[in-house]
Amino acid sequence: MQEDPAVQKRRNIIATLATLVVLAALSFFAWRVLHFVNLINAGEFTIDDFAFVQDYTFDEEVMLLPMPQGEFDVVDANDPSLGSPGAKVTIVEFADFGCPYSRKSSFVLRALARKYGDQVNYIYRDFPIEEIHPGATLASEAGECAKNQNKFWEFHDKLYLNQSDISREALLDYAAQINLDVDAFEGCLSARVFEEEVAEDYQAGLDAGVRGTPTFFINGNRVPGSIPEDILDGIIQGIIEREL
Repeated sequence: MQEDPAVQKRRNIIATLATLVVLAALSFFAWRVLHFVNLINAGEFTIDDFAFVQDYTFDEEVMLLPMPQGEFDVVDANDPSLGSPGAKVTIVEFADFGCPYSRKSSFVLRALARKYGDQVNYIYRDFPIEEIHPGATLASEAGECAKNQNKFWEFHDKLYLNQSDISREALLDYAAQINLDVDAFEGCLSARVFEEEVAEDYQAGLDAGVRGTPTFFINGNRVPGSIPEDILDGIIQGIIEREL
């Protein structure tokens, strides 16, 4: 039975409109990513330029501190990193093992680090917000103890996958699960070997305007909040292409 021409015409119109909507959305996304890339390259954006970033844990007292502006050198060779120090894109993240938004970003950054390899230098720095996430400071120190046994990223992943429990007992259990030397790990935790290292990361973050987690510095430019994967992927790709 042949379809009514009027019905067919309506279907064609709807299909055309749907296609136009999809194309418009894709064009807007491409424009937005290019806009962010241009802002980052020029170092001329403000926090409002990244208003799409909603996922962010902050300390109310810290938020009252004056906010420094500009680009910041927050790269520290002593902190855990993935990729190459000579990469065109350097991403420094200040994160908190107790923060759900840092957890969300951890999966994004790990995926993009695998995707881009030596084209990106990703550095993890500690910014535990103890007032909101009790135990976050000890968890940060535990990460450093794991790094001391060359297993930071294994411990990083294990912690974020089990974020609901970052008690001392749980940290020891996670250490055993990734085959760390648990006695050495426990001794490291008990002696607070990396207390100063974590405090230095936190202070470096404050000095650079970190007021909550996660906060990223993309080639020295501060971007607070959990950046959506598609946006961050587009920014990385855009910067790499600009540098070719």
